Amino acid sequence: MGEKLLQQMIPYLNKVNWDGDDAVTPQGREAYMIGLDKVETYAGDPKTLAEAIRVFQSGGSLPYAYAGSAYVLVTASRERDGSYVLSGLDAAMDWLEKAQALEPDYVDINMIEAFVYVYNGRSEDARLVIDYLLDIEPNNYHVHLADVAFWVQQKDLPQIEEAIEVAVKTAVNPPQKTRLTNQLGDIYLQFGELDKALAAYKENVHFNPKSPLLWHKISLVYWRMDDLEEAERANQQSLRVGKLPAAQKMAEQIKERKKESGRFGSLFNR
Repeated sequence: MGEKLLQQMIPYLNKVNWDGDDAVTPQGREAYMIGLDKVETYAGDPKTLAEAIRVFQSGGSLPYAYAGSAYVLVTASRERDGSYVLSGLDAAMDWLEKAQALEPDYVDINMIEAFVYVYNGRSEDARLVIDYLLDIEPNNYHVHLADVAFWVQQKDLPQIEEAIEVAVKTAVNPPQKTRLTNQLGDIYLQFGELDKALAAYKENVHFNPKSPLLWHKISLVYWRMDDLEEAERANQQSLRVGKLPAAQKMAEQIKERKKESGRFGSLFNR
């Protein structure tokens, strides 16, 4: 999405009627945390980000609302290939600076700066900000998420595993832990650690058995393991609980692979 999504989100944010207290408030913080969680569930549907903006707005606290908008823009800046649109990160920083101008010393706001630095390639600045914020609040979940993002960008698997393990311990609700476990599965898949990826996905699907995406990922792992029977079984479960295009494509690939296996088997049996 990236560039196209930003073309929608930036004008939308500029048109929002931002009205509220110039200081942080308990109500504003509660809305902010709900909104951050909403942003972190984003999986390609712009409505998710629009809903998060409305949640941030409802808190009636401008520092949190502006910071929430920055978080939305960081997320919206991600392209399908995992790169980030620099103009989107610049826009996120503009909104963050508006929040910091009102409340400069809140870790829950300043953690967004670390994400911006991570994704625009300023790794040294990102590391400084993350370490500084962790010194202030060592158990802040979102700072630990930034730490995970840092190590993902560094492609350092042992550090990623350690960072996610710590982040899971600081998570405040089950969905946050589930998202981290799923992220770890995705990372294992990228690194070719198929057994570990499968274990992570199976752990999550145990708690969320009606997730077509999780069943599809399990099917994908088995596909890469050349275990067609298990790949097909997981794929059928994915299609049973949802209609993901990727799962439908996987069903076709499995069917074609089984046909090819049958043809080779016939040749050898002649």
